[in-house]
Amino acid sequence: MTEQYAPISETGLGYDVFAPLWGILELGAVTASGARSLRDVSLEAFVAARRDELDSLLELVRDIGDFTGETMAVFERQGGWNEGREVTAEYLMLYSGCIEAYPPDTDDPAVLRRMLHMAGDLQLTTLMHALVGTATVRGPGLQAAPGLIVTVVRMAGSLLGVDDERVVSDVFRMWRVTFLPDLLRPDAPAREGAKESFRRYAHALEDVIDRDDRSL
Repeated sequence: MTEQYAPISETGLGYDVFAPLWGILELGAVTASGARSLRDVSLEAFVAARRDELDSLLELVRDIGDFTGETMAVFERQGGWNEGREVTAEYLMLYSGCIEAYPPDTDDPAVLRRMLHMAGDLQLTTLMHALVGTATVRGPGLQAAPGLIVTVVRMAGSLLGVDDERVVSDVFRMWRVTFLPDLLRPDAPAREGAKESFRRYAHALEDVIDRDDRSL
């Protein structure tokens, strides 16, 4: 019997990409504050200070997903920085995969750093997965999308305060071992052509990243 799948929603794909980006902005705001206490964090000020960089990143996201202006408006409308959203310990727990028990002592610099490191890895890896998943069904295709994905992940790393050129290769390896085995195994349910699309993107991303690494 052929598996039946719901139609792919552009808005749903947008949320898949925006969710880790929202987390990355909050994490970046904490890092930019000196990672000493959540009381000193201003998400609004961080977004304002990095506005040009964020807008450039979002333009690439739009290209990858061929997203409409209506879909892209969701990112700004629900990001929270225009309504005074605060970065809380509860959200940091979600972003960091509960690496600390609840309630975490975010006034302890070691605890906060541990949560930020785990959360940064998790949100960047989730972002790459969302971008690849989007690119397999929308956007400019296999020739252009891998390079765009690499650039978005590199820029997202910069928002987290990670300017090491190897951030993309690290995220790619985490993405590959975290998501691909369950997606690609022979008995995994998938839309027709989805597994081959993910394989092609994995190969293309590796080629782009290896080429970039050799140029360092």
